[in-house]
Formats: sequence, structure tokens, C-alpha cells
Amino acid sequence: MAALTARVNISSKENECFMNLIWTGFACAAGGATAITIYTIANYHLRRWGAAAVWGGGWVLGALGMILMAVGWSFLASAGPHYDLPLVQFFGLLLLLSAGVLYLRAAAYAGRLRSVKNFSLRLNTQGIYRYLRHPQALALCLLAIGIGLTTLSRPFLWTLPLWIGYWVAYTFFEEHFELIPAYGEEYLLYRRSTPRLLPSVKTWRLPLARRRRSFSP
Repeated sequence: MAALTARVNISSKENECFMNLIWTGFACAAGGATAITIYTIANYHLRRWGAAAVWGGGWVLGALGMILMAVGWSFLASAGPHYDLPLVQFFGLLLLLSAGVLYLRAAAYAGRLRSVKNFSLRLNTQGIYRYLRHPQALALCLLAIGIGLTTLSRPFLWTLPLWIGYWVAYTFFEEHFELIPAYGEEYLLYRRSTPRLLPSVKTWRLPLARRRRSFSP
């Protein structure tokens, strides 16, 4: 009887620990999303002080939001219970790595991974931005899916639609709070010709056609 009581107490403590981990993870991720949204609104106003102010503000507010979200996702992913499906987890790991490559590639063209001297406030439509307006948001959606499939944590999978929904909604926030007010008609023209998150067949055909013309005699 004493042994049974001890097992029940241990199980109760484990459940309490898991619930604390889940709520802490959710709070951190939600706080990160809030900080990133505030940064997007503030980013437009920082432009009046130049590229250095925008670059610095991004490292303060933007980095804070991303760190909080990363911590929150880590807590949720580590909280159990977890499913055990090796093939799904392997696919999730490939997706996670691909998302990381996509994010870094996009940040190399328009992001704060560059030095402040090389950071520009001009609208960037080169590289991967020829095919998508928000490749970093797409990368973060894929990253969330990859984490969910790699860890197969039930708490993370339950909240996964929230994180995907946030990054999709973020593209609308960024455009209406910063990009359209900052670039006006230039961005509206870019928006008409370039998809938001998923590349279309048309956007892939144009660069291929240009390459063919450049190689033709």
C-alpha cells in the first residue's frame, strides 16, 4: 500500500512538472510573438533615424522575440508525452534542416546577419526574394513543423497550428505596418508580381526564360 502511494505521488509530481513546462513554454513563445509584432510596428518609425537604427532595433526587439519563441518551442518540444515514429521523425529532421538553410539564405539577402555597414533600407527583390515576398516566415513555418515531427511532442503538436498561424499572420502585419507605408507603390507592384509564401509556377518560369535567352546565340 505504501509503495502504491509512493508511485501515485511520483506520477503526480511528474504530471505537475510537465504541465509547468508546457505553460512556461507557451508563455515564452507567446511573449516572443508579441515582441516580434511590436518590433514590426516600431521598425517603420525607426526608419526616420536611418539604417543603423533599424539594424540595432532589430537586434534588440527582434532578437528578443526570436529567443523567447525558441525557448518556448524548446520547452514545449521537451515536454511529454512523445510519440515514437522513426520514419516521421526522420522526415521531420530533414524538414528542420531545410528550413534552417532557407532561413539563413533569406537572411543573407535581407536581414541583420549582415554587418551594419552592409545593411540597407532599400526594398530587396533579389535572390530568393524574386520568388517569395516572405521566405523567412515560410522558413519559420517549416521549422515549427520540422520540430513537431522530429520530437513528436504532443504539447508541441497541439499548439503547432498556433505557431504556423502566427507566422502567416505576421506577413500581413509586416506588410501593413511597415513595408507598404515605407515603400508605397514600389512594394505594391512587387506584391502584385511575387507570391507571399509559396512560389508559383510563373515565378519560376520567368528566371528560367531569362537564362535561356542569355545562353541563346
